[in-house]
Amino acid sequence: MVLGLDIYNGTQAQLQNFRSVSTITFPLLLQAGSIRGSHGTHTLLIADREGIVRHIGRGASGLSAAAASIRELLTAQPPAIDVPGTSLDFGEDIPAGESRTLTLVVKNTGGEDLSVTDMESDLEGVTFSLTELTVAPGDSATVDITFTPSEGGPFSGTITISSDDPENSSVSVAISGTAIVVPVNPRADFDNDGEIGFSDFLAFAQAFSTDNPTFDLNGNGLVDFPDFLEFAKNFGKSVP
Repeated sequence: MVLGLDIYNGTQAQLQNFRSVSTITFPLLLQAGSIRGSHGTHTLLIADREGIVRHIGRGASGLSAAAASIRELLTAQPPAIDVPGTSLDFGEDIPAGESRTLTLVVKNTGGEDLSVTDMESDLEGVTFSLTELTVAPGDSATVDITFTPSEGGPFSGTITISSDDPENSSVSVAISGTAIVVPVNPRADFDNDGEIGFSDFLAFAQAFSTDNPTFDLNGNGLVDFPDFLEFAKNFGKSVP
């Protein structure tokens, strides 16, 4: 990084004119005359990409140290994976047979692109929006984790994230929660075939806004929206 210092304490307009005439593109700092008084005009400052000064060299004797500092800054740091938090809690009320999605954040705190090569889980019913991705240095990416429990009760498992981080190639994230069994309303199985499905929906749609007691699931005397919500809650389920 090249940084220009105005040791003559010129005005902003003068520096702008100098920039136009010289066609330089590196930054110019105002009011740097104090450096000339204390260090001379051969002071060399080296800053990293965040603007933090990493080296100050005075005179020709400091060139070797400056060169070493530049080499260090130019040496690419390897990728480094960071997954904030070590667990995903799906809650205590996820209905069995239904899906719930949480978001996982993957960060790269290293100096080169991070390649996530795989994501997998030992818990059946877990799916991922992505299993492979690339995260630039200093950036982050999100992955949707969806779980569909097949039965009620507590559940737990582990997500394993594999990457090319040389120091931490495998990261584990715990999964936990509890699935609940929502009772099926057998009255929603209008055709009595043991499954609350599309044929039941068609029959319900034809009876909507009538007073047909077969389809009046909440018993208010009218087949209306509350009955539809009750039907939708049972749709896709089997009647014991």
